[in-house]
Amino acid sequence: MAEPASRIVLTDRFEETSAEFRQRWEGALFHTVEADEFLIEHAKEATEKAWLTSDREKVIVLAAKRFSPIAQNKLLKIIEEPPSKTHFLLLTPSKASLLPTVRSRMVIENRLQKGGGEESGVDLERFDLARLFDLLQENRRTDARSASELVQALAKEAMRSDRYLLDEKLLQSFEESVRLLDMGSPPAFVLSRLGLKLLGRRR
Repeated sequence: MAEPASRIVLTDRFEETSAEFRQRWEGALFHTVEADEFLIEHAKEATEKAWLTSDREKVIVLAAKRFSPIAQNKLLKIIEEPPSKTHFLLLTPSKASLLPTVRSRMVIENRLQKGGGEESGVDLERFDLARLFDLLQENRRTDARSASELVQALAKEAMRSDRYLLDEKLLQSFEESVRLLDMGSPPAFVLSRLGLKLLGRRR
């Protein structure tokens, strides 16, 4: 079974994605909690399933279009310190539905179709060093593909905003960031570099 198993997967195809992971992690015991909106009762159910005794690796699949903040806070401790051999798979179409504290604790995989309209979740109108730090914390375990999607979303949002001087150098910075990610540069390094360049172009 690949490690770390616990992760957030951005997808709108819950059944297909879950089936793929079942095949990928053959031999693991899967428990699924699915809802349109993940509420406190679903968090309690997930916690109960996590504590079920088993000699096999166990995956708790949490699939929802939206996750309520209260339910997410209820899950924080068990996600951070899960029972032995227990892993969590959170399926949702938008990372904006998840709290920064949840996003910062898990690897993020983006399986949405390219151009699917995923937003960055960054408030570019009030972007400053503190928000750059938050962005890096939230994405410290993000994979290269998700980071690339984030860079492209930031580029589109910066172009729509009147808060930035969109000169040739800044546009090249977005292109270069995607290229660096494709070449294997650490996402945290690329996002930090791009964030500082954005701050330098604020009006």
